[in-house]
Amino acid sequence: MPVFNVFEQTNVRRKKNTPFNDGVSAGTAKVSSSGGKSREELKTLGERNGWTQRELSMREIHQQMGADETLWHQTFNKENFDKAVERDAVVKERTVINQKWDAKKLWDDVTKPTPEQAAEIASALERFKQTYPQFIQSRAENGIILLGLRDKNMAVTFENLVESFEDCAMKGLVHLNPSAIALGSQTDISGDELLHHQNFHKLIQPQKRISDVDRLSADEFFQQNKEVLADRRTPPIIQARNAKAASTAALLQQTETSTAKSGSTSVTDYEREPRGGSGTSAITEIEKASFRNLLRDLSSQEFAERCTDPQFKAAVDRLGEK
Repeated sequence: MPVFNVFEQTNVRRKKNTPFNDGVSAGTAKVSSSGGKSREELKTLGERNGWTQRELSMREIHQQMGADETLWHQTFNKENFDKAVERDAVVKERTVINQKWDAKKLWDDVTKPTPEQAAEIASALERFKQTYPQFIQSRAENGIILLGLRDKNMAVTFENLVESFEDCAMKGLVHLNPSAIALGSQTDISGDELLHHQNFHKLIQPQKRISDVDRLSADEFFQQNKEVLADRRTPPIIQARNAKAASTAALLQQTETSTAKSGSTSVTDYEREPRGGSGTSAITEIEKASFRNLLRDLSSQEFAERCTDPQFKAAVDRLGEK
């Protein structure tokens, strides 16, 4: 059935024999199937950069070569490139085989796990337990996930436990507890009952369990970790109060060391501040007059006794300063 196209019928600039989707690819890059560069372009690049046919390693290909150089070796150094890929595949395969042999020795009790391996196994089992609370550990039948690892010569790691669990669950071979993750009132299902459960896809998924720490309020968490989280900085108001007290104590100390006493008379000689920006200490006329009045009230004997004080004598000597 023909479809009426409003745009095609009303666009007067379009030619009748021009397909409507003729310009769909306009502006898109035209790349060759060889990665954007022709064989001749790659050859020119190789001559310019000095690329030669030689043995390669996958480490060099992945970490040191750019896209163009890799493509050049795939084209003009194919034999060595393929050998590098094959060697890398062999190394990976041997690594997997060695891991399986090590796991088989542990499963067959040929070797005993080291303390580090035992700790890793215990950690993997505990993590699996916390991640899949619907898994009924008390059911002996659920040991099938470990048997699956043993049959495949796989180490007891969290990832392998999850893989074995999912494989057994898809076959209905494990016993799960839907009520443990709020998926119903049933406490133990397996076989067809498990496979046909309305929330089967959720039953085989990892669960986020709220830990004891997550249940704590902010205040409770702070109280339990007060030694680490407590703010030991001094509040600004306390800093100001301490600074004021220190300043007062320093002034009292200066007053005590700068005061000369004789009988009922006390003279305190504070260090004079520079006046007028000249950087020199000067005695004002008012200060001189006040000190002269003090001297005038002293008897000759009192004056002689006071002159034994270096500070008093220095004050008398400064009366002549201008």
